[in-house]
Amino acid sequence: MNKVTSRTNWRKNLLCAAVSSALLLTGCSGDDGEAGAQGAQGIQGEAGAAGANGTPGKDASTDSSRISTSGFAFPSDAIMVAPDAVDGDDITNDILLALLELPDNATVVLPKGNFVVTTTIIVPNTKDVTFMGYGISATKLDFASATGDDAIRFESAQGISIRDFSVYEAPKNGIKVINSNGVYLGYTGTIWEGELEANNGAYGLYPLQSQNVIMEHNYAYGSADAGIYVGQSNNIVVRNNVAKYNVAGIEIENSTMADVYDNLAIDNTGGILSFDLPGLVQAYGGNVRIFNNEVVSNNAENVGGGTVGAVPPGTGVLILATSDVEIYNNNFVNNETSSILVTSYLLLDPDVASYGTKYGSTIADGWSPLVKNIYMHDNTISRSGGNPRGNADLTPLIQGFVGFTGAMPAIMYDGVGQELANANALLGFNGLVSESAAADGVNYNPYEAGDEMCAENNLDANSAASAAEFPLVNIGIAFDNGNMDFSAPSFAIDNVHGNSTLMACQQTRLKAAKVNFRGTIYGCEGDDAAALACAL
Repeated sequence: MNKVTSRTNWRKNLLCAAVSSALLLTGCSGDDGEAGAQGAQGIQGEAGAAGANGTPGKDASTDSSRISTSGFAFPSDAIMVAPDAVDGDDITNDILLALLELPDNATVVLPKGNFVVTTTIIVPNTKDVTFMGYGISATKLDFASATGDDAIRFESAQGISIRDFSVYEAPKNGIKVINSNGVYLGYTGTIWEGELEANNGAYGLYPLQSQNVIMEHNYAYGSADAGIYVGQSNNIVVRNNVAKYNVAGIEIENSTMADVYDNLAIDNTGGILSFDLPGLVQAYGGNVRIFNNEVVSNNAENVGGGTVGAVPPGTGVLILATSDVEIYNNNFVNNETSSILVTSYLLLDPDVASYGTKYGSTIADGWSPLVKNIYMHDNTISRSGGNPRGNADLTPLIQGFVGFTGAMPAIMYDGVGQELANANALLGFNGLVSESAAADGVNYNPYEAGDEMCAENNLDANSAASAAEFPLVNIGIAFDNGNMDFSAPSFAIDNVHGNSTLMACQQTRLKAAKVNFRGTIYGCEGDDAAALACAL
C-alpha cells in the first residue's frame, strides 16, 4: 500500500482548513467541490439521468444560475425559496411557506446569499425530498437570533437529501435528522464562529435513530459537543468531511455498521470518537471501521459537558465502552495526549458495586461498560504526547503514565474492564443481560481471543528532527489489578515499531458498511468499491 499516495489530496485540504479557520468558508476549492468532482452517481445527478462522477444528468438545465457549486443541477420544477431575497433578509416565512404540503420527490432550493432565520425549521414526513442551497459557501443561514434548539430538523423522512448550504450560530444543534431511513448530508456546513466556548451549539450535523446514512464533503466548526455525529443508527458512511475546532470532531455513538474514512479531523479536542453510552434507545453499537483519515493537532481545550467533557485535550481517536472497532491506515500527527485511547466506562464511573442499581435496565438491553475486539493496525504516528492532559477521571492515569515513562503512550488501553472480567469479578452482571443481548455476544466472562485488543504494524513516523523531541512513541496498558485505585496503577509499555510484543495479536477484519440511498448502494461495497481506501 502507498500511504503517501492515498493522502495526497489531503495536503490541499489541510491548507484549505487552515485558511478557512480565519475566513470561515469564504471559498475553498475542495470544500464545495468543483462541478462534478468526487460526486457519486445518483446523488449529484438527481436532476436528470445520473451523470458519471456526479455530473448533471441529461435533462439538467444548462443555466449556470441553476447549478450549485458542487455541480448539482436543480430540476425545472424546483421550489425556489425567496428568489429575489438580498443579503441580510429574514427568509423564515419564505422557507416555512415553501415547506407546506411538500409533495414527494420535491426539490426545495434556498436562495444564494446570507440570510437570517428566526425559528427552528421543522420538516416532517417527507419522501425523496431534496432540501438544498447554491453551495456550502454560497447559501448561508444565520440562526443567531432564532428560538428553539435545532436550526433545521427533519423528522421521519425517507430518502432525504440535504446539501449545498451552511448553518451559522444555531441555538443548540445545526442540522438534525431523526427517525429516518435514507439520509444524505453533503456539501453542508455547521459553524459557530469565534472561540470554542461552552455556550456554542452542541451538535453540528446530527443524524439520530436513523438507517442508511451517508455524510460526505461537509464542514463542521465550533461545536461544543460533536461537529459530525451519528447516534443510535445503522448502516452509515462518513467520508471526505472536515471537522475542525469542535470538542468532538466526528463521533459514532451506539451505532452499528459504520465506516468513517477519508476525513480530516483537525484542531478538535478529540478527533474521532466511538462511544456506547448507557440508557439510550439503541443500547449498543459495533462493527465500526475508522480508516484512512488524517487526525491532526486535536489539542483544543475541552469546553463540553456530559460524557464528551471527559475527552482529554490532545486525543486523536477515543474508543469508549464499545466493542468491535477497527482502526487502521490513519495518519496521526501532533495529538498532544495520545493518538489512540481505548477505555472502558469504568474510568468514568469506577463504582462497580453500584452498576446493577444504576445501569441494570440498560445492561439488560445489552449496554456494557467494557471494550472488546479493538483492532489497531497499519497506522502512522508522529509527534504524539507532547503535552498530555485530561479531566478529573483520566488525569491520574495520564499522570501515572507520564511519571512512569516520561510520556503518554501513543496507543493506550486502560485494561480495567478486562482485568476485572478475567478475575471473574463481573460474572454477576451476566444475570442482568437479556437473552437477545446474550445471543449477540454480550457477556462478562473472562476475555477470549476474539475479545482482545490487538495492535500490529503501527509505525513511528517521526522524522529525524521530531524523533529527538518525541523519542518515546509507545504502546501502553494500565492494569488496575481489580482494585480501581488509580493512585498506584501497574503499567505495561512497549515501543511502537511495526509489531510490538504488547497487544501483539490479530483480529478478524470487520465488514464494510453499506448504505442504500434511493435504491443505490454507497460505500466500500457500492460507489466507492474501486477507491484506494476501500482496498486497504
